[in-house]
Amino acid sequence: MFDPQRPLKDIIFELIGSDGKSISALSRDLESNGITMHKLILTGYLRALTDMNMLKEKDIPPSKLYIPVKTKNLDIYGLVGECSRNICSGSEADLLALHAFCKLFKRAVFMDELKKAGVRDIPNLEQASKEDKQEAKKVLQRTNMKNLDSNTAYLYCDEERFGDLYEDLLNQMLSQLVEVSQYSKQTKQTTLFEI
Repeated sequence: MFDPQRPLKDIIFELIGSDGKSISALSRDLESNGITMHKLILTGYLRALTDMNMLKEKDIPPSKLYIPVKTKNLDIYGLVGECSRNICSGSEADLLALHAFCKLFKRAVFMDELKKAGVRDIPNLEQASKEDKQEAKKVLQRTNMKNLDSNTAYLYCDEERFGDLYEDLLNQMLSQLVEVSQYSKQTKQTTLFEI
């Protein structure tokens, strides 16, 4: 059934599946899910997803088949976890991930969220206050993480220790999400200049 809170893109990707669908088949599936959309509008939407490199278009006369692009599709938790482990190791990577989540979300972060990022343990940190936990739970009511198994939450920010590393983490995340290599310098300087 149609959920007005759910983005149309997510519904389309779920209906397309891994095999892909034609515009007509997708239009019928959308209508059976309570979403009525003119085929021209749907075609424009699919074209936009193709331009964003989220779908690929395959010509099978007389129609076109839209297939999801095979990419490593990490959510924010997986992306921050992976990038923090590329920069640091062990508990340092875990603390960088916690620091990053607190800065990105501007709230306390639950251990359940940290586990989704691959964090195993946060050593000897003071937990967030009861008020901060309640505020974080209210924010998470809008997401699919409504039922948290853990009531453990942290509010941690160490700019002196992680400020530069956080910037590196954001750069890595951006590089994974958007193709920036064509704009980046590909080599590093190997000789020193005399001044």
